[in-house]
Amino acid sequence: MKKERKEIIESKFNQKKINHIFHYLDNFEILIKILKNGFAPSYCKEIINDTDYYIPMVSFCNIPLRDVDLYMRYGKYGIGLSLDWALENSISPVIYTHEKTPFKNLHSKINQIQLYNLSRKMFKNILDATLNNQEDETDYKEYDELIKNINNVTVPTIQFFKNWKTKYKSQEIITYQEREWRYVPTLENEKSLITKGDTEFEQLEEKVFRKKPHLPNHILDISKIEYLRYVIIQNEKQSDRVLNTLKSKFGEENVINSILSGKLMIINDDLIFNDF
Repeated sequence: MKKERKEIIESKFNQKKINHIFHYLDNFEILIKILKNGFAPSYCKEIINDTDYYIPMVSFCNIPLRDVDLYMRYGKYGIGLSLDWALENSISPVIYTHEKTPFKNLHSKINQIQLYNLSRKMFKNILDATLNNQEDETDYKEYDELIKNINNVTVPTIQFFKNWKTKYKSQEIITYQEREWRYVPTLENEKSLITKGDTEFEQLEEKVFRKKPHLPNHILDISKIEYLRYVIIQNEKQSDRVLNTLKSKFGEENVINSILSGKLMIINDDLIFNDF
């Protein structure tokens, strides 16, 4: 009896693993471009609690195929890739937050602590120097380096924050259900986080920033046909173009083998809506 009970309990913990992530888009030509060259990130707006950010990213959803049509508000085309590809490229799930999340102001609070400590030290040094009729010759570069090192930790954290719900075309959307994953590139000559007050923020708001994709030099490639699981299109003519694009990149035999083995499916969005 105990053995049977143990088997029943263990069977309840057999989790269903969603072995793919989906990226949606509304332009077939861009879909072809991604299949050829890979994903190029852009700055996307996120409102985390009451703070607006622009974060460099490419977004994906880790949801069952039967639910894909529910999220096609982002576009009627889609590219589904294996979870192995996501992990190999450091694509990670986002951290969903709300107004009571204790670490939601992590970045600003840590910086405030450091600025407070710096101001105290500067005030003391200036006061001591003044009382002794001297100039404050303290080197504060170490604090600049400290804040830089702190930002190297806190900024990547914010890059993966997301409100658990939002408004989309006047409707409340529970974003938590989308199980978003993100590719966030490592940037050296570009800002990793754009906030209000930055010149780039106003340019992005007014849509006068450079043309998308904003970061074409940080391509995330689909290097092997084995990583590609699904391509969602709208008609047979588009299917032919997708096939020709994949054959040109990966070789005809590899593409045919992937399709025949069931590892790769090129499917119409109507099929997902009606048959899954």
